[in-house]
Amino acid sequence: MKNISLIAFLLFTNFIFAQTAIGAFSTREYHNVENLYYSEYTNEVTGDLYLFEDWKKCVVNTNLKEDGLTLNLVCNYNLFTDQFEMKIDNEIHYLKKENIVSIWNGQNFFKPVSNGEEEETRNYLELLATGNKFDLATVHYLKIKDVPNKKALGIFKKRISKHNKLFLVDKTTGELMEIPKSQRKIYKLLDLNKDEIKKIPGNIKRTENLIEAVELAGI
Repeated sequence: MKNISLIAFLLFTNFIFAQTAIGAFSTREYHNVENLYYSEYTNEVTGDLYLFEDWKKCVVNTNLKEDGLTLNLVCNYNLFTDQFEMKIDNEIHYLKKENIVSIWNGQNFFKPVSNGEEEETRNYLELLATGNKFDLATVHYLKIKDVPNKKALGIFKKRISKHNKLFLVDKTTGELMEIPKSQRKIYKLLDLNKDEIKKIPGNIKRTENLIEAVELAGI
């Protein structure tokens, strides 16, 4: 166990983890998050900062060695800090984005975002489908809203909700592109012929149909 702790110390930057949580936060949240949300005007926080309800076994492929280094760990995606957190010896750590090649979290496959507007880009995307010129990915994020607390007049509570947005990823540049609003533009962008278009059931803007369209474009 000491050897594992030493490796973790060398490879990971340690998050400072709160020993106890206050207010509505569970023991999984950090004290800096508590400081941000908990004030004289806010006495309750609802929602979860993590993408997954449960921490899962992950396969993390890294570039920490010349031929790569694969780590098998328990992890979860903290959408507030935009970091994948990993549990090692009951401590929370995170690996810097530039050292991560890919992460398998159960059936979910994540990669670092390699190109995009700096102010808007998240650190990671979840890959949904692979095509010829474009991949299909979703980006996960949080929305935090002040709502009146019905139990206390003049006091607000923070409501945290999880959201996602679909993007096409240029396989050459890594650039994230918003999904065109027009079905015709999507077909043209993916370079689908008439026979391939006929294979797509229903509205191509539905996620499951977009996945099929991108995969068809990769055949």
